[in-house]
Amino acid sequence: MKPKRKKPWETKLIEKIIDVINYYFPGEEKIALEKFKKEKSEEISLMPSKMDFARGFQAWFLLDYLIKDEFTPMEFISANPEKYFTKKEIKMINKFINNERGFYEILDITNNKKDYILKNVMNKKVINVKTIDFPAKLKAGEFIYAVPVEKLGGNYFFYGNVASYSKEEGQKVMDYLIKESDKINKEDKK
Repeated sequence: MKPKRKKPWETKLIEKIIDVINYYFPGEEKIALEKFKKEKSEEISLMPSKMDFARGFQAWFLLDYLIKDEFTPMEFISANPEKYFTKKEIKMINKFINNERGFYEILDITNNKKDYILKNVMNKKVINVKTIDFPAKLKAGEFIYAVPVEKLGGNYFFYGNVASYSKEEGQKVMDYLIKESDKINKEDKK
């Protein structure tokens, strides 16, 4: 029998954040869940498992959902750490808030399929993502849309779900993003 693996520190932090949000805003997570089901129905249909759904909802709830149309749960925690969170935890919460969400080209994958070298197609920044349970289905040269979050130690991990694109599909998306970005930059210069 395999020994139970210890939860990563960041996972425990997320659980703590959700507990505090549920304390200050009882019922808000349930309201958010209904909104998520309505607004993200197309994405939900592509999620192959309950775990993918839970992961997708959790990331959306903590990073994108607005409580009282004013702030995300992560922003609330960052602005109101009070007695619940240490300085180290607040640093990590700010890393979640300042995540590296974007469209990436996979430059390299280690032989053990756990470490990914990614390049953001828009700003060309290269990051190293270390994974634990990530399925080993991707290949160098393919593309992903993901939310990498920097750990306090400097490497990154994926938060939420990762959408993958073949080399051909990814190239089309990348070309479109660059074209649209160029249009916006030209309009801003006017």
